[in-house]
Amino acid sequence: MSFENHLKNIPEFETDRLFLRKLCFGDLDDVHEFCSNPNVAAPMTWETNKTKETTLQFLEDVINGYVNGETGEWGILLKETKKVIGVAAIIDWSNKHKSMEIGYFLSEQYWGKGIITEALEKIIEYGFAELSANRIEGRCDTDNIGSQKVMKKLGMKYEGTLRKNEFIKGEFRDTQFYSILANEFNVNKTMIHKLGFL
Repeated sequence: MSFENHLKNIPEFETDRLFLRKLCFGDLDDVHEFCSNPNVAAPMTWETNKTKETTLQFLEDVINGYVNGETGEWGILLKETKKVIGVAAIIDWSNKHKSMEIGYFLSEQYWGKGIITEALEKIIEYGFAELSANRIEGRCDTDNIGSQKVMKKLGMKYEGTLRKNEFIKGEFRDTQFYSILANEFNVNKTMIHKLGFL
């Protein structure tokens, strides 16, 4: 089965602190709250959302994409408040090569609390166990230390840096690449729990 067919019926997940589910139009206020923060938008390819209309367009694109399995975004909700505080996603994939790329953005209020590690660990598990992925990768700017730490905590290995490979927001940026393979996942998952990252 293709990734697209799985993503048409994107599942919900639960972790110790979080719910992961499809985004909906009712999430507009929550999503706009962190997408309008310049610090959240700074490392991303998209601009700071200055209006709710911009955030609404993002939600429309995601929600329409669910229909054909063209988008793989999960809203990250805190169990205690049911508030959407971020987005974790499968942002690209290849059926032929059985590979996929993950990404995320999170409300600044919750940085450094292990939220993203907790959410992405569930998505990585889904990618290997349900989607039969062979390789899952992630990337970030060379100065995005937080994202580098997240990927290392997930057991992903640093593969290298592409120099000035993307032109984003008026400048060329260097990009670091990380990955984890299916045959590494169970070993790394055990290590992550033993080291107390989750």
